[in-house]
Amino acid sequence: MPGASPPARAPSLVVRLVVGLAALSAVLSGLAAVALDIALGQVTLEARRSVLDAQVIALVASAERSGPGLLVAPSPAEARLSTPGSGLFAEIRNSAGTVTWRSPSSVGSGLDLATRPAPGERVIEELVLPDGTRTLALSLGVRWETASGRGEEYVLSAAESLEPWYGQRARLRLWLAGGAIALMALLAGALGLGLRAGLRPLRRIERQIAEIEAGRREQLEGRWPRELQGVTGNLNALLAGERSRLGRYRDTLGNLAHSLKTPLAAMHAFLADGDEGARRALEPQLARMREIVDHQLRRAVLAGAGMTLAATPVRPLLEELAGALGKVYRDRQVAATLDAPPEVAYPIERGDLFELAGNLADNAFKYCRARVTIRARGWRQPQWRRDGLVLDFEDDGGGIPEADRARVLERGVRVDETRSGQGIGLAAAREIAAAYGGTLEIGDSGLGGARVTARLPGR
Repeated sequence: MPGASPPARAPSLVVRLVVGLAALSAVLSGLAAVALDIALGQVTLEARRSVLDAQVIALVASAERSGPGLLVAPSPAEARLSTPGSGLFAEIRNSAGTVTWRSPSSVGSGLDLATRPAPGERVIEELVLPDGTRTLALSLGVRWETASGRGEEYVLSAAESLEPWYGQRARLRLWLAGGAIALMALLAGALGLGLRAGLRPLRRIERQIAEIEAGRREQLEGRWPRELQGVTGNLNALLAGERSRLGRYRDTLGNLAHSLKTPLAAMHAFLADGDEGARRALEPQLARMREIVDHQLRRAVLAGAGMTLAATPVRPLLEELAGALGKVYRDRQVAATLDAPPEVAYPIERGDLFELAGNLADNAFKYCRARVTIRARGWRQPQWRRDGLVLDFEDDGGGIPEADRARVLERGVRVDETRSGQGIGLAAAREIAAAYGGTLEIGDSGLGGARVTARLPGR
């Protein structure tokens, strides 16, 4: 219906496939990036643990028993242990938890390792220093045999700041995220190009179908992929069958027209020479019979109209109609205004458009007082490949009462009996509009009279 909101236009197959596959690739790329991040994080953290384990073993090798307990040479083999703020720390504690030695690098760090592993046990822990530095520590419990044969237990610990590791991991994550996004973009671009190339035969089918609709081609031609051969073959068979059926249909209609019009003409001639009373009684009925024959033949032709119609320019035809009707109603001096952009066109047989617009324009000229306005404009809906057409015919006459607007569209019904006519113009126009899927609407004109609107949908 004209007032109904049109459905949203569906996205193309290429957009659907690209978006769907891009979303899938984004999920898979994200999962791959997360898995890679976890794996690399575990490997690099394990490498840190191995370094700390090596530091603890080095402490064991360089430790010496002294008065307060185990000590390490003033200059450890690892230079970072002698440099404050290096991020590498070490210390030795006895069984009471008292620190017997601490590396110079631990000065001011606030490192506090309370873990007490049993001899031979390794304990790994993560802790946060007072300044917020995240640290990884490894502690090893040892039993130290003295010269007197008495064993003493100690805990040798090494710790390293994890801040550089976290920084490296953050940079790695950025690289992984950037790589995943770049990979997704490349995949989406490659998919789009591949799909456009793969769907090129479908675009060729669409182009050739448009040419068939415009009457420039009779069937689909060319070599088609195996998946489309059945579709194109069936379409060609359907088109050939439709042309054959339409040809037979029109031949039959021609024969019917010839068969009916000749006896009617003979009857009319017979009455012309016959009784005056019989002629006056039967002539209206013969005229009615001719009208019915013409109407039914025209209706059948319209019902058989196919989609292979070229777009007919609307403005030249309306100009021709306005000029002809201006001469017919010369004595009334009708001021006709035409508003039709030159680019407006519609796929309709010119004769059908001429009859549709002619009937409506004739009604406007016949029932106006002095002014008529004719408008034509395109009508667009998102789901249409071709524009529709809207024709407006307005006059400044007496108008059509709302109660009679549905009835006046019926054949033979007239509201104003003071004007000549048979009451078939609006009905014929409505039937032509309906043959193209359109409607005819009657309303009030801005000029004060009636407005008749023909809406022909696009495709």
